[in-house]
Amino acid sequence: MRFSAAKRASLKSGLALMALTFAALPAARADFELSDAQGKRILLKDDGTWRYVDAKPAADAKATPQAELVLTRRIEAPGSCTFEFTVTNTLPYEIRNIVPDFTVTRANGVVYLSQNVGFELIRPGDSRWRQLRFDGIACADIATLKVSGGDRCDMAELNRFSEAKGECLARLHVRPSDLVKFEK
Repeated sequence: MRFSAAKRASLKSGLALMALTFAALPAARADFELSDAQGKRILLKDDGTWRYVDAKPAADAKATPQAELVLTRRIEAPGSCTFEFTVTNTLPYEIRNIVPDFTVTRANGVVYLSQNVGFELIRPGDSRWRQLRFDGIACADIATLKVSGGDRCDMAELNRFSEAKGECLARLHVRPSDLVKFEK
């Protein structure tokens, strides 16, 4: 939007006057909202900056729709730990196949074991449940469960011939868990 020189000068002088007023009253400093001559709301920040209140933030061009991966359960057994996962397809297309890697690490950061599990044929709005057992380590000894890989998925335009590294996993949101630190 373009303003005439007179309107720009009027807006600048009004903003300058407001800034000087706030500078003279340091105890009363706080964000303040006012309207310009056209009725647009302006937020004057106590740090001297300003912005239009109705301005919409720029959309992230890299934002990718995501399905959701949830760690639903941890089962302790003698000499092993089993995790249960659910993938819910919130995408507008079918997830024909994705096989992420799951890596468990100890508290000292040492990787104990990596395994993968596949989730197949999940139509939009549906969920798939899977279980994965890590032998030789107790659940209490697992500090982190990390999700990685899954690069040869089959969903939308991605398939086993796609060279887009990381794009499959980018379409999978890993929800944090109270059971163990669960992350990508």
